Amino acid sequence: MELEKLTCISCGTAIVIGEGSVKFPCPQCDEIIGRCARCRKLGKEYISKCGFRGP
Repeated sequence: MELEKLTCISCGTAIVIGEGSVKFPCPQCDEIIGRCARCRKLGKEYISKCGFRGP
């Protein structure tokens, strides 16, 4: 099984889904958002292309 690779929207680090990182659609525009485990733990802000902000 090949793991999906994305970039963390908060810090830009390459991430692999399944290693504490997540992906989910933006609640407003459905852009796929990737978040690394570190930024999730620290609660770093992210901003999607439509301007939606999340912790």
